[in-house]
Amino acid sequence: MGEKNDAILRYLEDNARFADLMNGAVFGGIQAIDPGQLEDASEHYTEKEGKGRSIHYRGRTRDIIRRVRNGGSILRLVALEAQETVDYGMPLRCMNYDAQEYSRQARALQKKNEKAEDYRNASERLGRIRSTDRLIPVYTVCLYHGTDPWDGPLYLSDMMRFDKEDAFRKLFCDYPMILIRADESMDYGAFRTSLRELLAVLPFRKDRKEMRKFIREQEAYRKLDRDTLEAIAVMTDNRKLLEKAEDYRNEKGEYNMYEEMGSFFMDGVEEGREEGREEGREEGIRAMILDNLENGSSREQIQKKLERYFGMSEKGASEYLKHFLQEAECLSVI
Repeated sequence: MGEKNDAILRYLEDNARFADLMNGAVFGGIQAIDPGQLEDASEHYTEKEGKGRSIHYRGRTRDIIRRVRNGGSILRLVALEAQETVDYGMPLRCMNYDAQEYSRQARALQKKNEKAEDYRNASERLGRIRSTDRLIPVYTVCLYHGTDPWDGPLYLSDMMRFDKEDAFRKLFCDYPMILIRADESMDYGAFRTSLRELLAVLPFRKDRKEMRKFIREQEAYRKLDRDTLEAIAVMTDNRKLLEKAEDYRNEKGEYNMYEEMGSFFMDGVEEGREEGREEGREEGIRAMILDNLENGSSREQIQKKLERYFGMSEKGASEYLKHFLQEAECLSVI
């Protein structure tokens, strides 16, 4: 599992975001899942392979799985599998996960019935499943967050080799896969959490210029939470976003990364030009501070000029001046 897979799964472990993904991408904004009804249902499945002396066991673990509970009753299980690359066996893989979950539930019922010895007839006793026993339905959703288009199967039938004239074809029980494609644009208005800001930038990963343009048109990127900022940085290969993050944090704990994000998402030529402008700006700032110090200006006066003439926030100007003075003091000692 890659770093991006780990990052997006960690982000979606939050119940509000997990529910928002399902409600927004699967149900088109209908609030079918209440985050307050979700609880962790992580399961480790063991699969037996081989025969006789060659039998061996292989463990499988879901990426994320949640129980949807209403009071004391479990209504359903919702699972998420994240994919950075196209898996051409994904429908079969999802079906296998679901089958293992149903087998686990059936074994639990059999164990419970065997202990209670509560059977109405020989058929129930033989199978250790009562006629009134019911399994909890499980729904597996695949989130594809790669950059290349998904060209894999969407149904189990897409993986089958059927004869052109096959009388048995109509008897085949198909298995559709629920696929969310983060590489494509979707209705982001259907989302209610900051997951919207993360998903909205992913289709632009191959076009940094368009990503920059999009970000600068969206007010929401002026008030990101830390988790969303980190997820965007990893998913878009722009860890530089995190270097100056604290300089743009307000009293509410939100990160105003509007300008910072816009400057980082540039193509090579624009990035080079911007770096040149930034170096010139840096030289101008340092020269202004030195001139003002030589003229006897106070720290407060210099900070105000940084805010006024260089567009720094109060906190950003204060931190910049602090680091500058510390650096100057070290150089004077040398």
